[in-house]
Amino acid sequence: MANKSVLIIGEDPALIDFDAPDAPKDMSAAKVMEGLNGSVARLQAAGHEAELLLTRDAASVEAQVSSALQGRSYDVIVIGAGLRTLPKMAEQFEQLMNVLRDRSPRSKLAFNSRPDDSDAAALRWL
Repeated sequence: MANKSVLIIGEDPALIDFDAPDAPKDMSAAKVMEGLNGSVARLQAAGHEAELLLTRDAASVEAQVSSALQGRSYDVIVIGAGLRTLPKMAEQFEQLMNVLRDRSPRSKLAFNSRPDDSDAAALRWL
């Protein structure tokens, strides 16, 4: 299998209020980062290029993602569950999806269900 490239995009867990009523139960910023870093490491160990992009807010997501995509294409882009499922992230998720459609139309999109299964989500499309 040829070396493939993966970008995992998620909200910076340091900015998530894990005590909010709609936040995932039994989750913390440390657990999120452990899961994401584990997914990146497993993809890299399998011979793929893997990078992590932690977004900050709806106002800056377009610039952040555009910068990550400048001069680069990814075979698969994994979108984190927090961006898709937390109600306060709806605007940021919309911004993200539109910039991906415009700037990386050939990338396959994958969706994780937990931070530690981002690699499995990417592998479904590699």
